[in-house]
Amino acid sequence: MSREIIINLDFNTLGHPGSLSEAYSTGVFDVITEGTRKHFRGEEAACARHCFLKLDELFQQYISLNEVHPGCFNIFVRACESGLAEYKSTGVTAWGVQHEDDRVHRIAREWADLIKKLHADPRYIAGEQGQT
Repeated sequence: MSREIIINLDFNTLGHPGSLSEAYSTGVFDVITEGTRKHFRGEEAACARHCFLKLDELFQQYISLNEVHPGCFNIFVRACESGLAEYKSTGVTAWGVQHEDDRVHRIAREWADLIKKLHADPRYIAGEQGQT
């Protein structure tokens, strides 16, 4: 079973709005989403709730960033980047499981690809911390 992270609506396709999404195995999805969630700051709780609403409160198998305003989107990107950096340096998941080097490299590669796609979203502002 796969889970998805939906990044943005495709407003360039006239009459056919779609979205850019990335499908992940449940294990990879959990490492990325929980590693990202861990790096939201206390004052960013409302933003985190909005980002993870579909997953946490509506029990969907995805998170959607389509309706997240630019400030919150940039907070998500920063948390995602921080989560990846920590995971790459420690190999430990947000829930404390140590992964083998091969698994860390594979998941980190998928996580880095997601971050590249987040950077391509028109809401992304390099170096932006975001506003909640």
